Amino acid sequence: MNKLIRKNYFILSLFILISIVLIALVDWHIGYIFATGDYHYHLDRIETLAGSMKHFDFWPKVDGHFIGGYGYASSLFYPDIFLYLPALLRVFGASPVITYLFTLFLINLATLWVGYTAGKRMSFSTKRALLFTLIYTLNPYRLQTLYSRQDLGELLGQIFFPLVLSELMNFKNGYFRQWYVLAFAMIGIGCSHTISLFMAIIFVAMYVILNAKYFLNKKKIVALIKAALLTIGATAMIYLPILEQMYGQKYALTTDPLINIVGQVFPASDLAKNSLLNSVFHGDTVNIGVIIFVSLIVYTIYNFIKRNNLDLTVIALFLLFACTNIFPWHLMNHSIFAVIQFPWRFFSIISLITAYLLVNDDLHLFSKRYFTYAFLALLAIFTFSLSQQTVAQSKEKLDSYSDFNQIDSYYIGAGHEYLPSQVNYSEIRQHKNRVLDYNKSDISIQNPTINRQYIAFDFKTLKKSAKIQLPLIYYKGYQSEVYGSGESTVPKISALGLAEINLSGSGMVKIQYDHTLIQKIGLFISGITFLLVLLHFLINRRRYRVSVVNQVPIFASPGSPGYVFVYRIVEKVKD
Repeated sequence: MNKLIRKNYFILSLFILISIVLIALVDWHIGYIFATGDYHYHLDRIETLAGSMKHFDFWPKVDGHFIGGYGYASSLFYPDIFLYLPALLRVFGASPVITYLFTLFLINLATLWVGYTAGKRMSFSTKRALLFTLIYTLNPYRLQTLYSRQDLGELLGQIFFPLVLSELMNFKNGYFRQWYVLAFAMIGIGCSHTISLFMAIIFVAMYVILNAKYFLNKKKIVALIKAALLTIGATAMIYLPILEQMYGQKYALTTDPLINIVGQVFPASDLAKNSLLNSVFHGDTVNIGVIIFVSLIVYTIYNFIKRNNLDLTVIALFLLFACTNIFPWHLMNHSIFAVIQFPWRFFSIISLITAYLLVNDDLHLFSKRYFTYAFLALLAIFTFSLSQQTVAQSKEKLDSYSDFNQIDSYYIGAGHEYLPSQVNYSEIRQHKNRVLDYNKSDISIQNPTINRQYIAFDFKTLKKSAKIQLPLIYYKGYQSEVYGSGESTVPKISALGLAEINLSGSGMVKIQYDHTLIQKIGLFISGITFLLVLLHFLINRRRYRVSVVNQVPIFASPGSPGYVFVYRIVEKVKD
């Protein structure tokens, strides 16, 4: 890695500079930060992860920080893997402002670097790979996700989309021995954002179906299966716990969704108009930007005439069609595809495909130096204009650093998707002073301790048994332990969506969240998967070194070119 960075120090420096500028364009206000979209929720995610790490819980599932201690299963339903570094910054004392800006900077840097790597893997020259990652990173939808929506999960998932495209194309062209790169990309998306992983699976499926004659090959099918199995194994710790929670329990995500996918599509004419105007992204002005829109139209016409890249062109057009009200979403409103929530999330894949079509350059536009310079200048102008318009249209979203640094644990996302369907969130917010709910004629309770890690109290039942409702949102995994002669049932869900237990006898009871068996199995599967991959890598690396040394001509004499070659190889292996 160090050698790679030294070799590409200029490119890395350029990416660092661009990553800083992209943040500075919107957030460079002395004493203020542009705060809009989902930033509250993602700040809470970082804060809860940091709090768990301070209590030596490095794999939290139900976060006691959320909802003033009632707890929310954000870490269970929303992958946290890439938030550990920001959480560490908070643990070591960095302010929320610094932590958040640094996180956005790292996301930009990673997007640029992975996009550049994907471009190289698609056999683009260094200049073309740079152009590819710049077009993708600066596409208006991604910028608006960064500026207006501030959806960290989706931004993280977008880092790996270019690598999915490059590896699908390599598979098609017969280069599938590095199938694990495709798995790495899918694992990266899966560890970022569940919806983005679902979108990536749709993209992969469409690409494979359209190129069935290239993929109907035993070795390619085996390679795809290995990539899928590696992805499933590595992400088992994320998705097995989700399936466990969803089984037999209903959540607001499905019973009372905030977003109806039918209401999130717009007339094709509006999409075209807003894209040509490069409009700031709002609920009724969704668009892909003028460069992406015009380029897609031009290359659609060209590709259908010349029969080039028809697979990617058809996918991009179909996904664009799915973002309009012409698409029959009303027939799929209750299907699994509705989990996408916003069809315009597909803009990220459309922009990716268009970036490839532009840089592949069948029209030979970028072979002209002045066109390249003019295009880059136009890209920079549109980026600057979009950033400034975003701030100008929402000046009330400028928060002082002191306000931004005040973390409110009651921000759990507008849809409250991962609350049990029985929970009335407005009532929960009215009862911030968490108390035990029980019948005093049934039980005597003394010395209650109610914090964000556990609930404990002394008890003595006055009847055969007593029911106590706890100020905890119920999720599978809560456990109760009694010290003394009394007994407790396993916590279950109450009519209000809170955890409740039945006690009998006397003693002291402690209730806290513990990892379920399924969660432990998922972690075990992912851990074994990573260990096997590491072992496989080390064995292959050793075999490669041995094979290189064994190829050395034994008759090479000291001073000869062959001897010098031998000496250098052996010394490298020793190191």
